[in-house]
Amino acid sequence: MNNALQLAAPAGANLQPATQAAEPPVEIFDRYADSVISCYAHHYEAIEVHGVRNLASGSDDATCYEIDNVTPTSFSVYVHLKEGGLDCVGDFGKYADAVQYGAEVSAEYGWPVRNHVLDQHRTATLAKLQ
Repeated sequence: MNNALQLAAPAGANLQPATQAAEPPVEIFDRYADSVISCYAHHYEAIEVHGVRNLASGSDDATCYEIDNVTPTSFSVYVHLKEGGLDCVGDFGKYADAVQYGAEVSAEYGWPVRNHVLDQHRTATLAKLQ
């Protein structure tokens, strides 16, 4: 005997999810400060950690990342040019990895780290780590 109760949606009900499912974590761990900075360390003055989002379509193999500290899907570490602008030196799927790499580059060159990731992403990530 089948005791499962079949429920029908009320007339006019919207059966679509109310919010989009969160994107799966991005598996990225790319560190390349040495090749970017090389012998040009005198051009830089600081390190920045930012949230980023890939704007390329899902069916496209290309990448088009934009800084997005509000709704990031991954995190990047940049070196800040004295004349203005940023050069990316690392890409990470996890916030903690980006912060750790920023600290490593800071220790090597003596530059300050500016973390632009919003608190809500910092605490959500830290809660998962504990």
